[in-house]
Amino acid sequence: MVADPDSIAAAHRALDAEGVTTPFQTRPWVAAWVSSKAGTGRPLIMVGRTAERLDFVLPFEVARRGPFRVARWMSGSHASYNFGLWRRDAVPAAHDLVASFDLVGRSAGIDAWALDNMPLTWKGLANPLATAFGWYPALDDGHWFRLSTSFDELIGRRNAGHKRKKLKSKERMLAAAGDYHISRALSDADIHTALTAFFTQKADALERMGVADPFARAEVRRFYEVLATGTATDPAMLEVTRLAAGGAIRAVLGSIVREGTSHQLFVSTARDDLSRASPGETLFYRHIEAACAAGLAGYDMGLGAERYKSSWCDEVVPLVSSVHPVGTKGRLVAALIANSDRIKASIRRDERLWARVRALRALLIGRAPGEA
Repeated sequence: MVADPDSIAAAHRALDAEGVTTPFQTRPWVAAWVSSKAGTGRPLIMVGRTAERLDFVLPFEVARRGPFRVARWMSGSHASYNFGLWRRDAVPAAHDLVASFDLVGRSAGIDAWALDNMPLTWKGLANPLATAFGWYPALDDGHWFRLSTSFDELIGRRNAGHKRKKLKSKERMLAAAGDYHISRALSDADIHTALTAFFTQKADALERMGVADPFARAEVRRFYEVLATGTATDPAMLEVTRLAAGGAIRAVLGSIVREGTSHQLFVSTARDDLSRASPGETLFYRHIEAACAAGLAGYDMGLGAERYKSSWCDEVVPLVSSVHPVGTKGRLVAALIANSDRIKASIRRDERLWARVRALRALLIGRAPGEA
C-alpha cells in the first residue's frame, strides 16, 4: 500500500492505458484529488504487483466515524462509479483479495472497508470486490444510453418532434437575451470563470433543497480546477462546457471522455430571469448532439433517476455496495453501515416514498424562521 500516488505514477499511467477501470480511479483523477488535499481522510492506495508491473490499483481514504476507522473509496460522492483499476489477466482470486484486505486493514488500523457505488461489471469484467465480499444494492444506479453516428437517428427514437419543438422555443428565448452561445472553456481563465459559475449555481440549488454542498470546500474546488487544467505531468481530464446568454453563464456541464463514452460529472443552472428557458436541458441537448458528431459511442448521465435523464437514458448501470469488517470491533461498525445503507437505498429506490421524502424536505426548508 502507498500514500503518495506519485510514487507509482508511471506504472499507474501504464495500467490506465491497458487495464479495466472507470475514469474515477485513473492516475489523473487520483493525483488531482491527493494534490488538492480535497479529501478529509488520509490516502491509502492498495496496489498489486508482479515484479515491476502493477496488476491492480485501489485508491481509498481512511477517516474516523465516531470511535471507528473506516476506509472508503477515494473522492467519495464526487466519483460516480468505483470499480478499481485491474489488469484483466491478473485479477486475484476472491480468497486472496479477502486476505489482502484483512492484512492491510490490520496494519493500517482500519476497522471496516465500506465500498459503495460499485458496478457489478465494467467492460466485460465482473467486479472482483463484489465477488469477494458479497454485496447489496447501492443507493442509486447509473443511467446512460448508446449514441448514434446520426443525431437525427438518435432523437428519432426519443420523440424527436417534441424535443425539437421544445428546443426551438427555449433557444428563441435565450437568443432574445442576446449573445446566446454554447462553448467549451479552454483557457485557464475561462475554466476558472465557468467553474466559479457552476459552484455558485450548485450552491444555490442545494441550499434551496436543504442539502449539504459537497463542492463548498476550497480544496474540492481546487480539485476540479486541476482536473480541468491539467498539470505538468498529467493532462487535463475534465471538459467544462457552458451556455451563456444575455452576458452571463446560465448553465454549466462537466464531463470526462474515456474509451468512447462521455461521462457527465455535474450540471448546474442559474436561477434567474432565463430559468424558464431551461438552459440546463438545452445544454444537454446540444452536448449530446456534439457527442454524436464526435463519433462517441456512449453517453453516461451518472447516478440517480431524474426527469431530465429519463427522456434520454434507456440503460441502467446496476450499482452495489459491500462492507467488510476487520476484527471484532469492525463487525459492529460494518453492521451499522450496512443497515443504514439498506434503509436509505430502500427509500431512494421507492419512487412514491422518495417523492414523499423530497416533499417533506421542501416543506421543512420552506418554513419561516421561528416556525416549529
